[in-house]
Amino acid sequence: MALFKKEEKIEPTIGNEISASQERRPVKNEKDPIASVLAKEMVITGEISFKGKARFDGTVEGDISGEYLILSDTAQVTGNITVTTLVCHGRVEGNVIAEVVTAHATSEIHGILKSQNLTVESGASLEGEIHSSARKQSANNSQSPKTSGEANQAADKKNSEKK
Repeated sequence: MALFKKEEKIEPTIGNEISASQERRPVKNEKDPIASVLAKEMVITGEISFKGKARFDGTVEGDISGEYLILSDTAQVTGNITVTTLVCHGRVEGNVIAEVVTAHATSEIHGILKSQNLTVESGASLEGEIHSSARKQSANNSQSPKTSGEANQAADKKNSEKK
């Protein structure tokens, strides 16, 4: 099994010219196939840069940059991640910058997380700073952010007032 999929090039022939708009584009959609897989037995030390969609099940010690990255529940990354989309089930020790981040229940992210669109499942562990700028706060909700304990207390108080 190859670690990285080799992109096939189609050589144009007479009557078979390919325009720039018809060339294959990198995959970015969650439904598109995964182009590269790092098996759970593998350990990579160094920087990784990729295009398209990649899934890591193993260990990476170094920075990662690319487009659509899936970290499985066995994946461990020690380094910074800069991608368009991160779907995390594994462990990250480092900073994450991504347009879209989904932290699933098994994920652990330790570091600074910057994302325009952040989704966190119950059970996920996030330690460090979180910067998410998807929406601007409304005038009604311009208070400082609350901890989960404060948010739960406020919700309980609001519910008891309704009774």
